[in-house]
Amino acid sequence: MRLLIRFSGPRRLVSLSLLCASLALAGCMSDEDLTASGSPFSQALFTDYTDLASQAAAAPAPQAVDNGGSGFFGDLLGVFDSSPDNPADAVASALRAKANRAAAGEEPGPEAAPGDAVSQGLRARLVRAIAQGKGQFPEQAARAQADFDCWVLDRGAVNLANEGQACRTALNTSLVALENGARPAPPPLRPVPVAAAPVAAAPAPADYTAYFDLDSWTLTAEDLAVITNVIDTARAGGQAHITVVGHTDTSGSAAFNKRLSVKRANVVVEALVDMGARRAAIQASGVGETDLAVQTADGVKEAKNRRTVIGLQP
Repeated sequence: MRLLIRFSGPRRLVSLSLLCASLALAGCMSDEDLTASGSPFSQALFTDYTDLASQAAAAPAPQAVDNGGSGFFGDLLGVFDSSPDNPADAVASALRAKANRAAAGEEPGPEAAPGDAVSQGLRARLVRAIAQGKGQFPEQAARAQADFDCWVLDRGAVNLANEGQACRTALNTSLVALENGARPAPPPLRPVPVAAAPVAAAPAPADYTAYFDLDSWTLTAEDLAVITNVIDTARAGGQAHITVVGHTDTSGSAAFNKRLSVKRANVVVEALVDMGARRAAIQASGVGETDLAVQTADGVKEAKNRRTVIGLQP
């Protein structure tokens, strides 16, 4: 089982080159005023890259290295120290550049993969799946490419290592979903008559809930205990299907919450698979803020609404 580290995502930021069309004539626009042109795929890329750029831009800089201790000489040496560069700034700049290109109607390709054969093969799978599915499934294709680019770029920044690993985990689900969506459905099987047999009583459906911190899709130790209980119950009761539905509270925009709910569902799927569940038996989705456990007004931070519900079905 992988250990998942806690972190949270910030609000959206948009690059100044897109926000300020003309300082002399119009001033800066808000991100709600900005629209992307081009295909549905390029528009979805713009949205995903913009969100990722905002997360990278908000990452705190690495801590400065101790300059030699406290006291007079330590303080004196500290006068000549400068704060360390933030490697996340370069990642945010690269993601904003791709968001700018997508906003102009381009379809920037995925980043170059690291040099190992596994990563190269993963990128080749992604390119094939995007070519086959971006027309019919543009949002899913953009999500898979954004997850891949997030993983490749974040792994080069020491203060984005956790975010990069989360994107790599999300890619396992988003790429498979794109491949399955673009793959033609198999022909229906011809029914074969069989002798009637006594029907055993089906196990009753059961629901389990994992909760998340604000703007986070990271599993806690309590969540992992819940997921372990799901696996144990499914094995004992013989349930063959698992549903996973991600939810959010009403703080943040509806579009941001929709994507966050999908990430919360995806991370639970990966944990279930790690514990022995068959990926083909899991149906995952994210519904954002549309199905609240506790009814609230818009913009309310409610812990009981930040959840993923896991259901066991016969």
